[in-house]
Amino acid sequence: MSVLPSFWLHQIDEIKPRASLRSSIEVDVAIVGGGLTGLWTARYLARLDPSLRVAVFERSYVGFGASGRNGGWVSSLFPVSFSRVEREYGSVLAGELKSSLEATVDEVGSQVEQLGIRCDFTKAGTVLLARDHAQWRRLQADVPLSSTLFDARGVERFLRANGVIGGAHEPQCATVQPAKLVRGLADRLDEMGVRIYENTDVVSFGDHALVANSHTVKARSIVVATESYTAQFAKWHRLVLPLYSMMIVTAPLNDAQYASIGSPKIGLSFADERNLVVYGQITADRRIAFGGRGAPYGYGSTITPAPERGRDMRQRLERSVRELLPGLDGVEFTHFWGGTLGVTRDWFPRIDVNEESGLIKVYGYAGDGVALTNLIGRLIAQRLLTPQLLPSVSKIFDRPPRSWEPEPLRYLGINAGLAMTQVVDSLEQRGIPTSILDSLRRTLIGQKG
Repeated sequence: MSVLPSFWLHQIDEIKPRASLRSSIEVDVAIVGGGLTGLWTARYLARLDPSLRVAVFERSYVGFGASGRNGGWVSSLFPVSFSRVEREYGSVLAGELKSSLEATVDEVGSQVEQLGIRCDFTKAGTVLLARDHAQWRRLQADVPLSSTLFDARGVERFLRANGVIGGAHEPQCATVQPAKLVRGLADRLDEMGVRIYENTDVVSFGDHALVANSHTVKARSIVVATESYTAQFAKWHRLVLPLYSMMIVTAPLNDAQYASIGSPKIGLSFADERNLVVYGQITADRRIAFGGRGAPYGYGSTITPAPERGRDMRQRLERSVRELLPGLDGVEFTHFWGGTLGVTRDWFPRIDVNEESGLIKVYGYAGDGVALTNLIGRLIAQRLLTPQLLPSVSKIFDRPPRSWEPEPLRYLGINAGLAMTQVVDSLEQRGIPTSILDSLRRTLIGQKG
């Protein structure tokens, strides 16, 4: 096995490659992508109809992509604000989406328990920190009804952080060791008779068929669950934008270091309300796993190994941790990694269905995918096997696709937007109004709405 692309994968005892596709086959459902979307879809298909012939095709190995690299938040968050969902779909459907996502956190926990997946699933909630007045206004404006607002002193019950003026605790959030989750799920699917082919490169699609490793796979339905890697297929090049998110992790904290941040609950996740997203969790072995956005977008939606895309990001993330949690000033950081998440032009995730060809494309989690993959896996299984039971919330994912601008406009706009986001955060910290600049940068990166 080559160098593993995340700390989480380094914690796996052994990654044994599965067999690749070596002949043409026919199945009922072919799933492209061995990440959480593909595997949850296979799980629910197999549960609804155990006789179904389901096969998963993964270009590398299970967990190689975002499912084995992410921050491990199993959250009820959505890539766009619920106030925006309400404006576009009404309060009833927005409420159903929120309820569905909250229930999905518990569904993931239930599946982990039922399937015996040992992935450190811990439901300790998330604490959202406001560290300037602009962040505090944002948090108050869009705080979920299930969350509780606190002043600075109240926040210290959960986490002792620097410069906090207020915050919120959202109980409906869990954390996992994501590589253990995705690989554990694959192991259970092996036992259930789902065929998973690794080192199998799907290169083209036809009506109810695909070509992989020079072999043809015929299927009634094909689910393309490749998230940011969807942009690597020429005909879908502009549907989803690969945006980098990078992570670091500390060595296990000693007692003094742990006490300096308030001895938080194991499994607690945390973030502040800055615009350039950061996120963290307290791992089962008492480390801080911390990540953030800001690495530049690659021209033409190219995806390259994480260190080459974010050489300055490690230092930036380390500074952020030490500034946010000053009690950890001397802590050692042991691993740095990253990868891409998929972002649509309007930041809404998609389930894109072509009935004629039997093709279903899923993409656009924008970093909120650990729980969303489970919800969407269930929706796809219902769409294929029990469409009469498909819930109304599925309408939110059925939006017509929107393409990103062609290059070089995409490259210039996204990287300008990322740079402007850092400027907006800096100005907000100093109490300087940013409404015009903020509106422009939201337009550039697709968040205006």
